[in-house]
Amino acid sequence: MSVQALEEKPAIDHVETRDEKDPEADGAGLMKSPIDHLSIWQTLWIFKRVLLFVILVYTGYVCEGFELNAGGTIVANRGFIRQFGQREQEGVRALDPTWLSTWSAMLNVGQIVTFTHISWVADRFGRKVAFYLAWLWLMTGCMLMNFATTPAVWAIAKLCNGAGIGVLQVVCQVYVMEICPDKVRGGMVIFQAVWTAIGGIICSLMMQQLNKKYPDDFRLPMRILWAPIGLMLICWAVVPESPWYYARRGNEAGARKAMRRLYGNISWYNYDEEYGIILRTLEHEKATLAENKPRFRDVFKGINRRRTLTVMIVAVCQQFAGLAIISTYNTYFFSLVGMEDPFLGTLILSCVALLAITLWALSADRLGRRMIVNVCETCVVVICFTVGALYWTGASTGNKAAGTALLVICCIWQFTYQSVGMCYYLYSAELPSALLRIKTGPVTFFTNSVTGIATVYATPPMLLALNLRAAFVYGALSVPMCILMWLYLPETKGRSASEIDELFEKKVPAWKWHKTVTEVEMQLDAVQRARGARPAAA
Repeated sequence: MSVQALEEKPAIDHVETRDEKDPEADGAGLMKSPIDHLSIWQTLWIFKRVLLFVILVYTGYVCEGFELNAGGTIVANRGFIRQFGQREQEGVRALDPTWLSTWSAMLNVGQIVTFTHISWVADRFGRKVAFYLAWLWLMTGCMLMNFATTPAVWAIAKLCNGAGIGVLQVVCQVYVMEICPDKVRGGMVIFQAVWTAIGGIICSLMMQQLNKKYPDDFRLPMRILWAPIGLMLICWAVVPESPWYYARRGNEAGARKAMRRLYGNISWYNYDEEYGIILRTLEHEKATLAENKPRFRDVFKGINRRRTLTVMIVAVCQQFAGLAIISTYNTYFFSLVGMEDPFLGTLILSCVALLAITLWALSADRLGRRMIVNVCETCVVVICFTVGALYWTGASTGNKAAGTALLVICCIWQFTYQSVGMCYYLYSAELPSALLRIKTGPVTFFTNSVTGIATVYATPPMLLALNLRAAFVYGALSVPMCILMWLYLPETKGRSASEIDELFEKKVPAWKWHKTVTEVEMQLDAVQRARGARPAAA
């Protein structure tokens, strides 16, 4: 139906019975779900089962938070240095800077290894099989960490953990995008960051106590890591497969079964209509491809090129924002600037991250993404230059007031950076087309990983040579990325997959997305008027 026909159709105030011959009442060709008319709180309450499954899926991110935090803190542990360090001329043992950088880089290398095959596994065997692959990688990495006695074995363990995290980063976001109502998708994806922050806080608390009571036992946190690894396997066994996966393979029975497990027995939920929306969205996107079967090269063709490059901008921006200085090597960074208890600084940053995540979860679906993320990225740029300027205040030479100011500024950085980091995962699921989500993910995460490898290798010698002034480098790199984000990062709040397709196809500028009324919206409004009522909120 044309836009003109939709606009000319008279509104119907109330309909007692549904005329089966009325195409509007039947929702023929509908591309956006009627449940999008519900409020955020109504959607959360009615689809609380989906919320539960999202929480279960993201349990794997406890391991990511633990691993990312441990990587920057355990290297300052006395027992770890004794085990993996090398004896210097003065007779003391110290970690080789090359191995220090290699261990951090192995996380990104492991992700790259995973990206070579994860889209094939997830598309051919399903999202759940991909989850189990992540568990296998993380379990192997944990086992190696518990028994490693040489730097090389520790590096292999980090590679396995990186591979497991890589699977989570690609598949979890796609899965949540495919099962969540559009109205609450932003807040749902944030649970990934919640679990990551919880894992980071647990690790920070443990490392702080370990450094005080058991300075020679660095393996204790590695043993405790078995708990979340066991938990995630139990949780993943419960979650259903994505109905979009079944729809892509023409398995209608499987898709309907998955939808019933996801959405329960909601009396007014129209499974035929919702499944039809999935099919029509997939068919529309398939028609835009040069070939009938989606391939990796399609992510850089036509309108998909802009979608992919936009996510890549956010991916690179995440690494250039000073992540390696203040997060990856946080304990090393705080030690370098003379903080008496660097582990405490790490714990404080983890708590600030959890606060930022909570506020983002409450605002992403109500206030939107674009403005919050771009303002936070602008603040990150300013903070990087501010941290560099603190070098001349004595923050790294014993000036307590300047050191305290540095910690406060780092907390502000953590708060603002968290929004940039979370939007990366959200946009990596929302912006690619439904057909190419699982293929676009590895491409954009590969960009993130390569940039991450470069920064983790460059940061330690940079800190030694420049001290706090190293932040100037990241501030300078972030300026052009910030400009690009303001130009190309769109507002996706409440948009369905078909709406995002339409806005990209019409080449609507990113700053106009939030006020653009799509044909898909008008079509849904016409259907709702014909039916005379919106879905019941009970």
